Amino acid sequence: MGEALRHWGPAALAWALVLARGPGGAARRRVRWVLVGLACSLTAQIPAAYALVGEVSGVPDAARLVSHAGMVFTAWAAQEFVACMNGLPRGPRWQVWWAAGAFGLMCVLFAALPDLRPQSPWVMEYCLVYAAAQAPALVAVIGLGVRHAQDRTLRVSLRLIAAGTVLGLLYLVDKSVLAVAPRAGFEFPFGRSVLPAKVLPTTAYVLVLVGAALPAAVSWLHHYRLHRGLGPLWRALYQADPRIALDPPSVPDVVVLRHLRLRVYRRVIEIRDGLLALRPYRCPEVASSARAVASGLTGRALEAAVEAEIVAAALVRSRQAAVATSPAGPVVGGVDLADDTAFLAQVSAAFTVLPRR
Repeated sequence: MGEALRHWGPAALAWALVLARGPGGAARRRVRWVLVGLACSLTAQIPAAYALVGEVSGVPDAARLVSHAGMVFTAWAAQEFVACMNGLPRGPRWQVWWAAGAFGLMCVLFAALPDLRPQSPWVMEYCLVYAAAQAPALVAVIGLGVRHAQDRTLRVSLRLIAAGTVLGLLYLVDKSVLAVAPRAGFEFPFGRSVLPAKVLPTTAYVLVLVGAALPAAVSWLHHYRLHRGLGPLWRALYQADPRIALDPPSVPDVVVLRHLRLRVYRRVIEIRDGLLALRPYRCPEVASSARAVASGLTGRALEAAVEAEIVAAALVRSRQAAVATSPAGPVVGGVDLADDTAFLAQVSAAFTVLPRR
């Protein structure tokens, strides 16, 4: 069971992340490159897939070359990703040609291999070229990955990718020493033990996968919480005026899992439309009494609590068709979309705890 999980687990995780990634900008596209490269490489290492590739191609160990091609591509793509995350347009162009040229040489050497035994001709050369194909990109990933990033999530993501890359580089060193050992006439039994041969690469794969997926996961969770948080205020305004919604609510917010960024944007716009429709029923006197009751609050929390009281009272007056006798006060909000979304989420939270009217 443990061996099957080691083979299938990282590959399944990689493909799940590939399928979960939507279209986006340069950073998202480069993350997809990393995930696709890892997914292909890990899939080729699964015994059943390994045998299938050999049977289809007529070359028993062709899956080994496919797996190594995926890793060379992944190393280059990871370098491009961390460069983008550090504000660089791209990684060094020479590394593209380095990786492509080294892989071409790998193909020539692979064709010359009689078998994959360490003592066989060209095996050592193949392993060393394979390590050299990835080394510059991996070193660049480590260097860029440990640079300071202002965003906390991005900083953690880059650190995880860098840590996984360090382990991957150590694994390449281990495999290179094992390839050189038969030719140099020395033994290296530790290199074949469980720690460097199995634990090291598996941990490296998982760290890189988690690091690459972390920003998207945090963003998804943020928008999921915002969408649910805006729900109470949005539903109250929708019940008062269903015309504000492009689509009527069909399922509970808790089960809405896709297109959350767009849904949050639409929900903010619809809330603002609902608040605009309530302007004739907003009573400035409510603001004064709400400020007196919420005297323990300050800043944005106070403004959100006052706005929630005003909206609740306006909803009651709209049901009674009681237009306010004095002009409505200014409608408060954020300075931009993100700030306004956060403010409306606070208003919705304050609205939720108000007594039902």
